[in-house]
Amino acid sequence: MPTPSQPLYIRMPGDIVGSPPYRATGCLMQGLFLKGDRSAQQRFCDSVLNRPANGTQIYHAITDHVLMTAIYADTMGSTDPIDASKGVVKEWDVGFWTAVRGGPVGAEDSWSVYWLPSYLFVDSPSAMASGREIYGYPKTAAGFEGRSNDHADPSVTLIVEHFPTFGPGKRPVTEPLVRIAPAGPGVAAPDLISEIRTAWDVIGGLLGGEPVRHSGFHLPPWPSLSMPQILLQQVHDPVALGRASVQSILTVAPKTLKVTGGGLLHAPVKVSLTPSASHPIADTLGLAASRDAELGFWITQDFEVGLARRLL
Repeated sequence: MPTPSQPLYIRMPGDIVGSPPYRATGCLMQGLFLKGDRSAQQRFCDSVLNRPANGTQIYHAITDHVLMTAIYADTMGSTDPIDASKGVVKEWDVGFWTAVRGGPVGAEDSWSVYWLPSYLFVDSPSAMASGREIYGYPKTAAGFEGRSNDHADPSVTLIVEHFPTFGPGKRPVTEPLVRIAPAGPGVAAPDLISEIRTAWDVIGGLLGGEPVRHSGFHLPPWPSLSMPQILLQQVHDPVALGRASVQSILTVAPKTLKVTGGGLLHAPVKVSLTPSASHPIADTLGLAASRDAELGFWITQDFEVGLARRLL
């Protein structure tokens, strides 16, 4: 809720950042589970959540596995009364997610499980700007090449401007950073239900839509239908360099409005990551530079992203 001390947001000419809620229709989501390293993900979690929380809250990575998603929305737009009249865009998005559990120190029984994004790549300037400015999503602009029209084929190559190495006088290059491609002849998964249950044994979550317990706590919901997400929202301070003029930990939970289809991806699928100093995906998540996914799924749906809730 707004407070009396908060100034009104000034809508500037040329501003392409629409206000939430956002609604996506005609959306294909593809998901892959990749074997990473929990200790590497914990270091990332410590950096972006535990350090800002400064002892008042604590979060733990709960699995080695990383969820990689690709979202292709035919139509994305604001449902805000003013911004809804401005128009809609398509939006393509590829991201990497870590499952974390945590909350206030000393209140472990009330802790929740969230998906923490580390790298998100989008093809839309408005999606990048609104995601970064409003929620704190770590979005980066990318070109998408070689995408398949088959829902069960996640093939795509992300073309990203990045720094392969850092150093005085070094310049960025624009090249393939992430490649998703068949690792061999595509084969359909033998049994949908058993494969979904296998996925849930891998990542931890819900079976049949009902919460289950593992190691004494509730596991995260099936990512294709609801992804309670945790984000570090921050803004560089232009006066006190090295400081943040805004820094909050937020949570937001996209809501599925309608599911129109789903299934499993053709297997096997290989994900290849280019070494990068500015976007060290493999190092951050403990992933191999080239690795086969353990399981993949697809779902078509309409969904909505509403207001965030401040955790800190």
